[in-house]
Amino acid sequence: STWNDRFFEFATFVFIMDIFKDTLLPSSLYGFVFTASGILFSSVVGKWIDCTARLQAIRTLIPVKRISNVLASLGFLVLFTYFDYEAIPEDAKPLCYTIFGLIVATGGALKLSSVGVSIVVEKDWLVMMAQSNSAVLTRVNSIMRRIELVSKMVTPLMFGFVVAAQSPRFCVLFIGFWSAISMFLELHLIQKVYDCIPCLSEDKELMVGHYLGVPTGDDMSGADEDPSDTLSRNHKHHTSYFKRVYRDWLIYYNHPIFAVSLSYAMIYMSVLSIAGTMVSWLKWKGYSDSHIGGMRSIMTLLAIVGTFLMPLMSRRWGLMKTAQVSLILEWLALIPVICSFFIYQSWFTGVLLIAGISLSRMCVWIFDLSQMQILQENVTNSQTGLIHGWHFTLCNLFDLGQFLLTMIWSDPQLFKIPATISFLMIFLAACTFSR
Repeated sequence: STWNDRFFEFATFVFIMDIFKDTLLPSSLYGFVFTASGILFSSVVGKWIDCTARLQAIRTLIPVKRISNVLASLGFLVLFTYFDYEAIPEDAKPLCYTIFGLIVATGGALKLSSVGVSIVVEKDWLVMMAQSNSAVLTRVNSIMRRIELVSKMVTPLMFGFVVAAQSPRFCVLFIGFWSAISMFLELHLIQKVYDCIPCLSEDKELMVGHYLGVPTGDDMSGADEDPSDTLSRNHKHHTSYFKRVYRDWLIYYNHPIFAVSLSYAMIYMSVLSIAGTMVSWLKWKGYSDSHIGGMRSIMTLLAIVGTFLMPLMSRRWGLMKTAQVSLILEWLALIPVICSFFIYQSWFTGVLLIAGISLSRMCVWIFDLSQMQILQENVTNSQTGLIHGWHFTLCNLFDLGQFLLTMIWSDPQLFKIPATISFLMIFLAACTFSR
């Protein structure tokens, strides 16, 4: 599943830039909708999971995820086969944009189904399997994280190999076919895991009444009340809902970890990573798919190194200082990257770009693991959902910001502007953490 996700994630932005060669707007739009879907509907998916049996939930989410991959692949195949964007007739452009709009829509479905699978597997199944054994849970979480990083490192290389050996059209067919086949494989393996772990078949508390508004108890006693009283009660209900949201925000804002959480969220507003819109920009610059895949693999390899360095640094300096130092080092590592946008373009600027970004991502992962443990150790059990919920929302909002930047400055020649703003955001994140 992780392999499939990382392969499709990397390929999507390459395909978009292969089709729309002279603008970053389509890739930014895709990323914007992908992230916005997570902000708007992740909580709905989470509530649905709470109200659904474990096996039923995962059996629903996996097909949605893979069918989204297949539909997007079909859309890309049509665009590659029948449309040459540079020579397309004006009367055919609406159809081209419509097909791309459908690809964007599948991106939203893919995001929500991915969130759902993550919640089911990482937040429920793994916890049940660990049976309250903290050491086991830590080990399993570490293995899951490294699987993801290795997939991020290897899939770009495989993508570059497939494209170099065949063509982008063949790669689209490969992804669509593999997504369809892997759906059945994933469902089979999930069923085997479910059958082998007896505790997964235990009933969980399905909070249908709490989450879906099913009337219970005193609510049922008012079924025959006057309609005007019902309207008044509904108005008070909506008012109290917004009051609760504001109250929860104040709890989050006044919590001691707010500065740590905010600084971490701020680094999401960055295009300075070999992913998303930067992949599209590198394609515009003339880098081959294999070169981009190699850059991403180097970046991910150093990120894995960061996961091993963090425990050593935290034992020596403590969590807070480790997080602070890693954030400052991330900013310093990006100085040569920013310089590469403003000096004469040569092979040396490419070296500055990949070296600076790779080192910065190593620091990002050290900071990521540090802030995660800071939050875990300083948030009480009674506030876990509230604090982490706002933390997740804030991260997605800043992540949305990076796509807004490249939508505003969609000309690839102006990519230096979003890059510079990203650099300043990381500096502000370091200042926020140190306040």
